[in-house]
Amino acid sequence: MVFPEGLEATEHNTLPEEATLTTTEATSLIPEPETLFSDTDEFSMLKEKTDAICASYGAVGVQAAIIKDGKLYGTYEYGIAEKAQGKKVTSDTKFRVASLSKLVTDMVFLRLCEEGLTDINGDISTYLGFSVRSPYYPDTAITPAMLMSHTSSIIDTESFLNSRLTGSSSSIETLLSSASAFSGARPGSSYSYSNFSVALIGSICEKVTGINFDDLAKKYIFEPAETDASYTASGLKDPSLVGALYGSGGYSVEQQLNERFHPEIGRTHHLVQGNLTISAKDYITIAAALCNEGVTANGVRILNKSSIDTILNDPVGFGHVKNSDVIEGKTLCTHTGSNFGMFSAFAIDPESGNGVAVLTSGAPGTKYNSADIYDICLEIIRVFYPD
Repeated sequence: MVFPEGLEATEHNTLPEEATLTTTEATSLIPEPETLFSDTDEFSMLKEKTDAICASYGAVGVQAAIIKDGKLYGTYEYGIAEKAQGKKVTSDTKFRVASLSKLVTDMVFLRLCEEGLTDINGDISTYLGFSVRSPYYPDTAITPAMLMSHTSSIIDTESFLNSRLTGSSSSIETLLSSASAFSGARPGSSYSYSNFSVALIGSICEKVTGINFDDLAKKYIFEPAETDASYTASGLKDPSLVGALYGSGGYSVEQQLNERFHPEIGRTHHLVQGNLTISAKDYITIAAALCNEGVTANGVRILNKSSIDTILNDPVGFGHVKNSDVIEGKTLCTHTGSNFGMFSAFAIDPESGNGVAVLTSGAPGTKYNSADIYDICLEIIRVFYPD
């Protein structure tokens, strides 16, 4: 897969008015689950093959979860979640999934669009409470659509990347006051992957609601989907399920449990773009909304179809990339994540409802493939992807 060097400004239409969803609205679109694939003899053979893949990469812990026809099909677990206590990885182990967080962050924003609280084509200055303009194009408004599609011209600066510690994080107004926070491109005209832009989406969500982003995610996504997830490990229903990250940098369970959002509303930067802590099973349950017109793998509507269309109509943004190099003959929605020794990926076909999410700890982050997905993740996806 090749990312485009340049991208013409994508037209994002304002979401049409639809009946507002309650956070507990269920649907009959997804039938009751049948026997999970992970309970079959075929899965046992694939598990043996995948165990060998994990061992060959020296992975410490691995999770995978599979959907077929838009519903949960099976889960896979390998290795150790936490060495000191000898905890094994289970289907309920929670890992920090790095940039896989972005899809869910964008989903929360789109829910606020459905509530009429935000507009993907609005000026982010209106929501943040101060003027945000590229010094190179001061007359061009920057919109949430640009932030989520990585076309805003706002880039990852050293100041932003160093701002993640709660006690020392600078305000977003300070971070955006420097010309170094912007590329020379006109906002909306070209693609440049930006963690900072998605961090701003979290800040906007907080500013328009006055509510901590993690609480918003729980209200609109995690609780309706009957999943246990949080943007801080301590915010999980069961923090004892958190797995350590081993590898470059590393991130112990204790370090994760001690991490907090900044107490000031609007200063969520860095956590919302990469700190989602969740199991592969719960992640794929939520991500299945991409192929179910907004309905999770367990049959709960979390987004309107129009919101899903907004996600899917963008080729390289809104938490995914269109990728034709994972499974031959298919164009899938994919994304990768990496930090502190976590290398992760998901690949979902919105047409068939098939897909796989993979989370790894302690494996190398090599990508010697055209799909631009970490090698260990790609191999596992190809083993478990439903025919």
